[in-house]
Order: sequence, then structure tokens, then C-alpha cells
Amino acid sequence: MERSVARRVLDIAETAIAVVLRGKFAALAKSAALAVGVTLPAMPLLKHTYLLFAFVLLVLLWVRVRGEKWADFGISIPRNWPLYILFGVALAVFEVMFDGVVRSILTRLIVKWTGANPHLDAETFADIKGNLEIYLIILPSVWVFAAFGEEAFYRGYLMTRLSQIFGGGGVAWAVAIGGQAVLFALAHSYQGPVGMVSIGIGAAVSGAATLLWKRNLIPVMIAHGLIDTLGFTLLFLGVPIS
Repeated sequence: MERSVARRVLDIAETAIAVVLRGKFAALAKSAALAVGVTLPAMPLLKHTYLLFAFVLLVLLWVRVRGEKWADFGISIPRNWPLYILFGVALAVFEVMFDGVVRSILTRLIVKWTGANPHLDAETFADIKGNLEIYLIILPSVWVFAAFGEEAFYRGYLMTRLSQIFGGGGVAWAVAIGGQAVLFALAHSYQGPVGMVSIGIGAAVSGAATLLWKRNLIPVMIAHGLIDTLGFTLLFLGVPIS
């Protein structure tokens, strides 16, 4: 359905505000809490990631206020959900193998061009090595904050909004997939250029896969959770992953 000019303008403003606010929400929330004498706790390794998840919940609440359904953004349980779970497992296997190929080809080039630390992404979470307490905190957190929260925002809300802004056709979806992938990579800048490129390419693959499965997010959520679980398990065991 073609969106009116007024609604498209609203979509542009809303999307821009959402992207900017997501980057600043944790800092704003911490400052607001301090203003009333409350210090928000930091989680091991993940720090204040839970605040970003809270922001995603606010975004989902907002789209309902606008009269839209969460299913419009891929958040629904399909009738054949076991098959969609299998799709997610298959996607996880593919992305792990594809990431290995991408890193083997691009890492040396990125390091040569930027002088970046190729192991910064792994070193960021180095404290998990051999620490069972942190490991047991991280595992459920990545399924909630990353697998659900990040997929709901980037492959759900953001990708859908970008496609609507650009008209909803094939070109619009291509722009939406690329746009959310770039923004997702930038959100992981703490992992350095090597990690960002890998994450951005993975986000583009996940975006395309979401379209393949009629924009339902179950497969990419499953894949995201499995990949992060594998990554943090290897880090906990001290197995090099980059």
C-alpha cells in the first residue's frame, strides 16, 4: 500500500530520531538516573546493554501507538514455527562458515589499510575466559538483548521503515538491507574495523534472509543467538575465534 507524503515524512523523522536516540539512550538514561540520585548498575562485559534493550521495547510500544502491528515488523510466531527454527539453525551454520571466508580474505587487507588490531573484537570480551559466573550471565543476556533486541530493531523496525521511506519496491528493500547493515556495523564500532566489516556483512546476509522468509524474524533471531552463544563459549574456553 502506497504511503501518503505526510506519513512518509513522519517515517523519515521517526527513523532518524530512533537511530540517533539509540546511540545516546544509555548515556541519557544514566544521566537521568544520576539526577535523581540513582546509579544504574553495569553488567559484566555487557555494561549497560540492557538500557538499549529497554529502548527497543519503547520503539515497539511506539509502533503500536501508531496503530501498527508487531507482525508488520516481523515479530510473530508462524504456524510452522519448528521449520523456521530449522531455518535459523541453517542460517547460523551458513553465517559462521561465510564469516570465516570473509575474515580470511578481508582481515589482512583491513589491517594493512587501517593498521587496526585484528583481534580487538575478541579482546573486548577477554574477561569471560575461564570465568563461569560471567559466562552464565552472558548466555541468557545475548539471547534477550542481542538475538531478540538487535534483530527486532535492525532487521525488524529499521529495515521495514527504510523500505517504506523509499517506496517499498525491490530497490527500496535493497537500500533498506544495506542501510541497516551499515548502521548495525557502526553500532559495533568498539570492535574495530575488522569486527565492524564482518558484522556489517553478516547483517546484510541476515537482512536478505529475512526477506527470503517473508520478513519473519524467527530465523535470524535463532541464528543470532546461536552464533553469539558459540562465540562466547569459545571465548570462555580460550579458543581463538579471530
